[in-house]
Amino acid sequence: MRTSRFRVVRSLRVTVFVLAVLTSFVLACKTTSVQPASSAYSAEASPSEQVARLDTLRTSLHWGQTLDDLLARSGLALRERPELVHAFQQVCNVRSLKAGARFELLFDSTHALQQLSYAPTPWQKYGVRRVGGRWRPFQANSPVRTEVRTLAATVRTTIYDAVLTAGESPELVVLFSDIFQWDIDFFIDPKPGDRFKLIYQVKLVDGPDGPTKIGYGRILAAQYILQGKPITAIYFDNPKGKSGYYDANGKSFQKTFLRSPLNYRKITSYFTGARFHPILKKVRPHYAVDFAAPAGTPVVAAGDGVVIDKGYNRGIGNYIKIRHTNPHFVTLYGHLRGFAKGIRKGVHVKQNQVIGYVGQTGLATGPHLHYAFYENGRPINPLRIRNVTADPVPSEAWDDFVRVRDKMLAWLRAVTPLPHPVSLTGGWPFQPHANVIGLPEP
Repeated sequence: MRTSRFRVVRSLRVTVFVLAVLTSFVLACKTTSVQPASSAYSAEASPSEQVARLDTLRTSLHWGQTLDDLLARSGLALRERPELVHAFQQVCNVRSLKAGARFELLFDSTHALQQLSYAPTPWQKYGVRRVGGRWRPFQANSPVRTEVRTLAATVRTTIYDAVLTAGESPELVVLFSDIFQWDIDFFIDPKPGDRFKLIYQVKLVDGPDGPTKIGYGRILAAQYILQGKPITAIYFDNPKGKSGYYDANGKSFQKTFLRSPLNYRKITSYFTGARFHPILKKVRPHYAVDFAAPAGTPVVAAGDGVVIDKGYNRGIGNYIKIRHTNPHFVTLYGHLRGFAKGIRKGVHVKQNQVIGYVGQTGLATGPHLHYAFYENGRPINPLRIRNVTADPVPSEAWDDFVRVRDKMLAWLRAVTPLPHPVSLTGGWPFQPHANVIGLPEP
């Protein structure tokens, strides 16, 4: 009996203790104030305190989704979404957003969304934030600065490898090859031992972790020594007329026709009066040049002109004919897989404009471009045409050009290769650079 009474007393004591603990917890919760959602941007809170109170969610648009879909997926109420999207539209076109676009969402302690931002580039940010119960748009652009650098290298395998080994990116290779595209065919002309020099602009954005390279500006001067013969190009920004690249004598680098209308792997058939046709199995003239390239490779117009014919031929498949600004010349592009958007008879095209894509239509054993060139209706070898240059530096701008030319030539003479090749195994080596020019831009 005494034992049972002891057990009952002990149970009562435990029950009273538990009730006391629960009562204390409830009272503590009632006396603790809850921070309202708008306080995340209150004037009393410091920026570090504001950030500390917010939780970050990083997410991206899925295929077929809109910004409204992303907000719904993130838990934002239906009644708030239209106002947010409308505010965001004021700084960024929501229709331009594509799958994969990344967003950052900031939530307060009650899981109420306080800010949404989208950074399409490392130096641009667009977004909206909650201010006084309304959504307000904002945008922040980091200042972009330009740095002038130099590069000097020797070709061991290809131009591409030489530029990357020197620590730069493929984009610079494209800019460099575009300058000399009328004089050098970079797929067949360069040889091991060729040398080149560049003076070029790099676009940088400074951040907490140092400068970030975001792209290139303009190549100010370039020199390629092709099998011992130097070819030098200088950019002249002519305030009194057309700007462009010129040689030391003021002759324009731009020519009437490109050396080749595509990036190709090799020439499979040359211009000849007697070629054994691999499909027809007989000898016949081949008044064109065949450039082998992967199917789908873009084909560009060799020069300015008008499309005078477009269609299908049993022999050359899909083809395009262009009569050029000098009406004596016509070019033909055959075996195309398809045509570029908007290309039709009567359309004007510009040099380097994409007009079609490499294919294997018609009588063809593999994907390639059949490229023919006609002068007054007579076929001529595209690899042997006499190219006509654009207008030289005008006489009224000659003195300005000479000042720029002399400065660029002096800089080119001073450019030397880096003492050691940059290793490509340790990531993209943009910084530090020992080839930054410590002189003002021209």
